[in-house]
Amino acid sequence: MHILKILYAKLNFGSNIIAKILSALLVLLVFSCASTVLLQVINRYIIVKISDISLSFTDELSRWLMVIITYLVVGICVREGSMAQVDLIYSRLGPKGRLFLYLITRMLMAAVLFIGIYYGLRVMRAKAFMLSSMLEIPGWLLYSPPFVGSVLMSYEWLTELIGVLAGELEPFAAGAKRGFPHHEEPPEQIPM
Repeated sequence: MHILKILYAKLNFGSNIIAKILSALLVLLVFSCASTVLLQVINRYIIVKISDISLSFTDELSRWLMVIITYLVVGICVREGSMAQVDLIYSRLGPKGRLFLYLITRMLMAAVLFIGIYYGLRVMRAKAFMLSSMLEIPGWLLYSPPFVGSVLMSYEWLTELIGVLAGELEPFAAGAKRGFPHHEEPPEQIPM
């Protein structure tokens, strides 16, 4: 158990660094995406009416940025435990049952992550020499977000799993202890 606690501490330290880097990068990407969409709207409704200039690259860039943002944020979602879940079964189980259910769901998640990494690499290799139409983004880069997202999720999956096995985290409630950035959840409204 002591080895697992040390390993969890090191993985969690790395996870904290990755989460801070991703948060800063995501702010930049969201700002870039919003700027690109704004430029596209201005181009479509103003610039095109007064000149022959067309900024057609903005459509491709904004779509690609949205895909990148989506796949980069999934690692943070796994870390925070902020992905959708139904606790109908979980809430009725005791501690051993919760741990058993947690391990089953994490093994299924491992299978999905393996498929994401394996096929993400295959698609990146298959599209390596392709170029996007407007920006001429290399195909391997264009198709890399699913692979990168799967790798980030795998790291957070492993960190959480080791934290649960070491007794540092609660199954299905790890996000409460590992949340980044720290935020307060709104109080639950009880219907009257």
